[in-house]
Amino acid sequence: MVRKNWEIVTGCERLTPGCDSCPSYWEYKEKGLDYSPVFNGDLLLEPTGNNIPTQYLVALGSDLFHEAVKPEEIKAVFDVIRESPQHWFEIATKRAERMYCLMKGVEWPINVSLSVSIESFEYLWRLEYLKACGAKTKVVSCVPLLGRIGKADFSGVHLVGVQEEDWGLKRPIQDEWADEIETQCKEQGIMFSNDEIDLYENQGVA
Repeated sequence: MVRKNWEIVTGCERLTPGCDSCPSYWEYKEKGLDYSPVFNGDLLLEPTGNNIPTQYLVALGSDLFHEAVKPEEIKAVFDVIRESPQHWFEIATKRAERMYCLMKGVEWPINVSLSVSIESFEYLWRLEYLKACGAKTKVVSCVPLLGRIGKADFSGVHLVGVQEEDWGLKRPIQDEWADEIETQCKEQGIMFSNDEIDLYENQGVA
């Protein structure tokens, strides 16, 4: 399946240490360019005009749930997702609390996965917001993994991914951090990956 970045939101800002190697942010900062988040409304209907089944990475390098994105703009994005059942949409966020508050009680489309970033124990709280939301396919992304996340209950999560940072600062993973996560996934019957994985194929989404 074709993969494409739907740049419905561009721009972001540093939120946690997990952002410190983000090329989307630092390339702009090093050049002294403004990287403030912007909702690109002119691209809103892009998926609806595409009849070729496509994996859309929603706002890759940014965050759909950034505080600069208005609730009505987020709603419009989800309306387009519902109107585009031929596509698969992958949304990733570090702003799990805002995501949960804005989407509470909203029926999520079946053709979307939600990924929440957890780079160390300090951000394990994001897992609870992920599990409580209505997304049908839920993913934990420990990329980059910067420390132990400790004991975690991944029930309701479809996939946990761990990958060493091979870009930017290239901060190394300690084997025991990843092994601890993999062991818990096996014990809980959760899919684990230490490499990029195609959710559309592996989750059987139609």
